[in-house]
Amino acid sequence: LPSLMLVQWTMSWIDSKPVFLSDVVPSKGQTRGYVIFFFNKKGFRERRSCSNFQKMDILRVVAIVIAGLPGCFASLGDTSYSFVTCLQTCETTKCRGTGLVHFNSDQPFHMNLLGWDCLAECKYDCMWETVQMFEQTGRDVPQFYGKWPFVRVLGAQEPASVVFSILNGLAHLIMVGVFRSRVPNEAPHYWTIHIYAVVAVNAWLWSTVFHTRDLLWTERLDYFCATSIIIFQLFHCFRRCIGGLWKSMLFGAVLLRVFVGHVYYLAAVKFDYGYNMKVMVFLAGVNSVLWLALVVKNRRQPHMWKCGATVVLVNLLALLELGDFPPIWWTFDGHALWHAGTAPVVVLWYSFLIDDCKQLLRQTQLKKS
Repeated sequence: LPSLMLVQWTMSWIDSKPVFLSDVVPSKGQTRGYVIFFFNKKGFRERRSCSNFQKMDILRVVAIVIAGLPGCFASLGDTSYSFVTCLQTCETTKCRGTGLVHFNSDQPFHMNLLGWDCLAECKYDCMWETVQMFEQTGRDVPQFYGKWPFVRVLGAQEPASVVFSILNGLAHLIMVGVFRSRVPNEAPHYWTIHIYAVVAVNAWLWSTVFHTRDLLWTERLDYFCATSIIIFQLFHCFRRCIGGLWKSMLFGAVLLRVFVGHVYYLAAVKFDYGYNMKVMVFLAGVNSVLWLALVVKNRRQPHMWKCGATVVLVNLLALLELGDFPPIWWTFDGHALWHAGTAPVVVLWYSFLIDDCKQLLRQTQLKKS
């Protein structure tokens, strides 16, 4: 709405009516400039090259483009009048001169360590002021910079997701210890599962860091490490189903190439959230299908139900990610609940891995005897 009001006001000011902005093509016979089509006051289509533009034409185009930018890169909350004016006032009074000196001296060490500088604090305070204003006027709670508002705890932006990410990492650490105590090191896939545990703990570590402080580099590492878990599970499933050292090495090299290419594209070319989501869903779907195929093939083995139950539960819990709702008590959103649900599933998964490795070891010993 503010963008549309700006367009309307600007157009009335320059007394013009641009309604055709999509036909922007290179101007023929010119080395510079473009051709833009407009409707003039008589309703006829005009074509003017940039080299012959009048000042009002340039203002007209710039006003439309600038007015449309907030809707492309921001959310309703951080583009609202209440938030913008609050942020401007806060920056002026707190983040300059003596105000900034007082802020730096009063800011706790752990908040500085987590990157809560003056501007970040202003955004946090103005976010809650804007939320209060929206609620008082009977409007829905808005998002800010693409995220719901969360209550900050000890500097952590999303405290529930932080706690549940830690629980998931601890679950992997504890259960790989249980695995080591119950499975002999000569069992098939013994070291593969150890590497899997390292990959998983690393991923949950960066999930914890990201939910503690949402910054560009923490977001990237969280996304990349989450992909690494699925990639390695695909490798593990291939080894379990097909086996063979050289086949596993070849398939592992292919998966490594896919992972490196995916990370390179997101990090160096374009960080596309839609593309990343499609890749993650595809890899997770293939991973689930392959593990379920293993369950069906070996359904007579008594421990296989644990594998099937884990795959089904993880996919059901993933539906919580579709719940785009304001956080309950400003703490628990769909993503946090998804993390909460996956922690106990880790125990069931390692229980399957322990039984499966023991079963494969018995089969190997029988063949040798």
